[in-house]
This record gives sequence, C-alpha cells and structure tokens, in this order.
Amino acid sequence: MGALWELALTCLRLGTVALGGPQAHLALLQETFVEQRHWIDAEQFEEGLALCEALPGPSSSQMAIYLGWKRCGLLGGLVSGLCFLLPGLLVVLALSALWRVSQDIESLRSISSVMQPVVVAVIWAFAWQLFQRRQARWQRWSAVALFALLALSQELAVTIPLGLVLLAGGLLRMAWSGSAPALALWPWMGIEDLALMATANPHLQLLADLSDVFLRAGLLIFGGGFVIIPLLEGPVLEHGWMSSGAFLDGIAIGQLSPGPVVLTSAFIGFQAGANLAGGWFAIAAACTATAAIFLPSFGFILLAAPLIERLRTRPWVQAFREGIVTCIPAVVAVAALRLSLESLNSLGSWSGGGQWSVLLAALVLRLKWKLSPAALLMGAAAFALLLRP
Repeated sequence: MGALWELALTCLRLGTVALGGPQAHLALLQETFVEQRHWIDAEQFEEGLALCEALPGPSSSQMAIYLGWKRCGLLGGLVSGLCFLLPGLLVVLALSALWRVSQDIESLRSISSVMQPVVVAVIWAFAWQLFQRRQARWQRWSAVALFALLALSQELAVTIPLGLVLLAGGLLRMAWSGSAPALALWPWMGIEDLALMATANPHLQLLADLSDVFLRAGLLIFGGGFVIIPLLEGPVLEHGWMSSGAFLDGIAIGQLSPGPVVLTSAFIGFQAGANLAGGWFAIAAACTATAAIFLPSFGFILLAAPLIERLRTRPWVQAFREGIVTCIPAVVAVAALRLSLESLNSLGSWSGGGQWSVLLAALVLRLKWKLSPAALLMGAAAFALLLRP
C-alpha cells in the first residue's frame, strides 16, 4: 500500500507541472520513473512508449497508465493515470467556469478574439507538421487528394463525418495491403447511439450523447492530441453545445492547462451541461465527457496490454494504423479551414483583417521559430491587453 501511495503522490505532482506538450510530459515521466526513482529501466520505458504510440489516445497519459501498471499492477495503472490527469482536469473545470462568467467582460472578450486566430494557426501548423512526417509519396498524394475532396464537400454543404474518414482510411489500407479482411473492424460502426437509451430524460440524454461522441473520438486519436479537433468539431457544433469560436476557446484552455490537450473534453462537457442545467450537472457532464474520451486509453493499457504488445507488430495492425495516420493531415487541415471560415471575422472588415494578420504571424512564429502553443497563446493574451485603451 505504501508503494501505491507513493505512486499516487508522484503522479499528482507530475500532473500538476505537466506543461509544454506531450514530448515534455514524456521527458518528465522518463526522468522521474527511470532516472530518479528507478521504478522501471530504460528498455521497459522504450517498450511502453512504442506500445503507446501504436494505440489510439494521448501518448503521455497512456504512458502514465503504463508506468503505474508496471509499478503496482492493475490498480497502480488506474491510480497513476487518474492522478496524472486530475490536476489538469481541475484546472480546466475552473477555467471553464471562469470562461462562462467572463462573456460579459469586455477585456476578456478582446483577449478571446486575439487568441482564437492563434489557436487556428496552431491547428494549421499541426496539420503541416503531420504532412511533413509522411515520408512515402503515396501518403502525401493521398493526403492532398483527401483534403481537396473534403474541402469540396464542405463547399457543397455535404457533411462527411471526419471520424468515419479516418476509420475508412485504416480499413482501406488493410484491404489494399491484403493483410486482413477489411470487414474485421467494421462492427465498430455498428455502435448504437447511446442516447436511444435515455430519450425520456434530457439530462441522461445529454450524458449519453457526450459518452457516445467522446468515446468514438477516443478510439481514433492517432498522431497527437490535436487530432481531437476534427473528431469533435463537427459533432459539437451539430449538437449545438457551443459555437466554433467557443470551441477554439476550449482548445486554448486545454493547451494552457497542465496535462494533455485532450482535456478540452472537460470544457466542452462543462459548457454543454451548463447550457442545460448549470450547477453540479455541468461538472457531471464535464467528467462524463472526460471519462469517455480516456476510457479507451485505460482499457487498452490495463486490460489488453499483454495481447496488444504481441499484436502491434502484425501486418494488419500496422496497415490499419498506417491508413489512419495517412488521412490525419487532411482531416486536421479541413477542420482548420472550417474553423478559419466560421470563427474568424471577414477578411474585408477591420477586425477581420486584424485576426487574419494575427493568424499569419502566429503561423510563422510556430513553424519558423518553433514557439510552443502555450507561449503563443500567452503572448496573444498579453498583446490583446496592450491594445486596449
């Protein structure tokens, strides 16, 4: 029991200071578990990292779960994962409540109007970085063609679920490689809408909708936490939980808080719950969304890690993952395009020209000078305050 308490306190501390993105989180975990505590050796850490990279979900959170599992078994993995995420969740909940009451404060609205184009720039930069990581020519051409197709469908007002696009990409790559029948994973599309179980109660229906949307997203987060943006943006707007501008604010809050940016889920759930009932129900909705999006990470690591360690080198698993990551740059870019057009003011207006200028400046700073998203967002907030009379 003493080892479990020590593990819990260690992960709480790490979760509190886990700023700077997934690579910084992983470095922090390695320094603590391998170099300082000697709870795990470097080879085991690398094996765990390879496993987490092959699975859907935020790699740093999965790594925290994996390390706790190695240290104290099943209960250790559950404790380490929850303790690593808890500080960030609490910060996001506090900022979500603050955001909700700040909508009538002029200075905070001006900060939001400057931070939103910065978030869009970060998403565009992420899409470009993902595109550059694709080494094979067929992957790059496929990403370009898919982006063109999705952009055209958007122009024609044809809705194509981006999560379905990712899943189809994985299945098509499996079929093309001939490594396994493509229908092997198709039953995932047969998941019934959980809201059908609770149509008589609007509160239960909202919790069911949140569970459905965020669980599906959690099953397809390959390539980085920002992949949640194309997976969530469509369903969030379709359900009417918030506007595209508020969605960008939520991403900013997730980026500025400790822990993975996937904790944006708590912001979305909080606002959806507050719109319906407010009070404690908003917190319940935030926790439901967060639990649903992280459930696959806990399940894969704690319940299926031994099996997945053997399967991750199988050709059909690699083909499925390869097909998904090939599609990711395109779906992230089309989400960035949609958010650019829907949340930023018209380029012809004075305020719109300012927002698009901020977007371009942030894009250059991100790609050329490698400034972190958190640094860009804090700089945008300071810039907005300086502009106020």
